[in-house]
Amino acid sequence: MSLLFVAGVALGATVHIGRGGAVSGAAGTQVSAWLALPENGGGVTAVVAHPTTTAATPGPATTAPPPLVATPPRSAATTAPTDPPTAAARVSEALARISYPWRQLGYRIVFMGPEPGMWGRTSQRSLSTIDIYVRPDESVDMLAHVVAHEIGHAVDLVYGTDQRRSLWLELRGISPRPWFTCSMCQDFSTPAGDFAETFAFWQLHDYSRSQLAPAPTPTELSQLAPLFGP
Repeated sequence: MSLLFVAGVALGATVHIGRGGAVSGAAGTQVSAWLALPENGGGVTAVVAHPTTTAATPGPATTAPPPLVATPPRSAATTAPTDPPTAAARVSEALARISYPWRQLGYRIVFMGPEPGMWGRTSQRSLSTIDIYVRPDESVDMLAHVVAHEIGHAVDLVYGTDQRRSLWLELRGISPRPWFTCSMCQDFSTPAGDFAETFAFWQLHDYSRSQLAPAPTPTELSQLAPLFGP
């Protein structure tokens, strides 16, 4: 499924949206539940969606006949089923892949249940909140990239200036253009989105979906990295 991230600055928020992101069925039922994370995870709030379940009322106790056990052939290999990682486990692993000291930005990250078509949102600096919408089937790789992308926006909002952004465009070979565009416009086709995707690539060494320039080389990254700090 192709993904489309969209950035908007209306109400001071950067929003990322994916096509076909609607979730249906029990896994998509948005019943929020708090998840416990490691005690040292200050600044992180995890709220994810869980499906609702109904427990049947047990009937009167009866004496069950002994179970019939079928012995598999000796040549048949048997393996125990492996449960998929819980949302809390995926969140913890995704955060563990981020080496940047993002808490110094003054932002907090809130992990919530799936929102149809949305992946993440970064508020303006005065609100200092990053919202991440975790899907039941979202891989750790994808979740980590979304988190890194949103942290990249927070870095830009905290440290970005006209001079630094002009230098960024020059180093990336992007012609001068507005850094932010209209509300809910494509994120990957904006300088702000290029900054966030490059930041995520720098953190994870995975990929960049910027439509303005290719993923930077190691030499180019060494020139860009200072713009990720104060």
